[in-house]
Amino acid sequence: MRIACLQFSPELGKVSENIIRVNNILHTFNPENLDLLVLPELALTGYNYPSLPSILPHLEPTATGPSTTWAKTTAARLKCIVTVGYPELYTPSPTSSISLPSDEIVAYNSTITISPTGQILAHYRKTHLYYTDETWAQESPEGWLSTPLTFIPKTGPEKSIKASFGICMDLNPYRFTAPWTAYEFLAHAQASESEILILSMAWLTNQPSSELAMQAREPDLDTLSYWIERLKPLVEGDKEVVIVCANRCGEEEGKNSLGVEEGVRYAGTSWSGKVGREKVKIWDIMGRREEGVTVVDTEEEPQWTLRMQPQEKDYTG
Repeated sequence: MRIACLQFSPELGKVSENIIRVNNILHTFNPENLDLLVLPELALTGYNYPSLPSILPHLEPTATGPSTTWAKTTAARLKCIVTVGYPELYTPSPTSSISLPSDEIVAYNSTITISPTGQILAHYRKTHLYYTDETWAQESPEGWLSTPLTFIPKTGPEKSIKASFGICMDLNPYRFTAPWTAYEFLAHAQASESEILILSMAWLTNQPSSELAMQAREPDLDTLSYWIERLKPLVEGDKEVVIVCANRCGEEEGKNSLGVEEGVRYAGTSWSGKVGREKVKIWDIMGRREEGVTVVDTEEEPQWTLRMQPQEKDYTG
């Protein structure tokens, strides 16, 4: 199976410009024979909105807005499954029995997954909200999502794979108040016997802009180590699970996690690998400020292997 992560730096609120930018990146890198393409959280709208009024003009009706349209067009063109994050304005379907007051706004931080034929394969709403999400979005009423995805590999027979979907903060304990060892998302993935985790991210870094610029093409190993720690139940599991982590890069204006108006910076470091049996295997990983597409073939041997040290429970190359 051939999997691609697209990492870039979207501009806040500039949806049309971001779509052009993503299309240009895909044109430049020209990934071929893909089975799955994954984009970051709120990929085409940007992330750091301080309030519901600020994001309101960019909320997209459930599964019908610009992000969904782009995903359907791209999935058809590349003949692959596409997952993209978007800010959802909950819109009941015509056949739904749920009705909302005309003045009530229900919004979610969501991802949508589209087949090459335009079918909606999965629609996931973020369960563990970050402080930025809490200013405008509601928690998923359905909770975690695992579902089979049917891939039609270009060089082999049709294959159905159980996938679990997560968005950024979902890796962390609920509101950072649940026990560190709760691993809620990972517990669900294990109970569902998922074979692949698809993660759309807008993961922050505290590194200053100058340091990010100096190490633009190098991955943020502190962030990678943190992600691996949050994947610990799968790392220690007795079967290997594919991990697809599509993060964004760049900077946005606004308040940081301390409420200071200094803007926010993103960690990049998108990667694809597999974890299990006390090992983390990485096919490819991107730099902190690198824009582009990384493509991996899960039938090939990963480039790097990290092994858990039994005594320290640490990871070394």
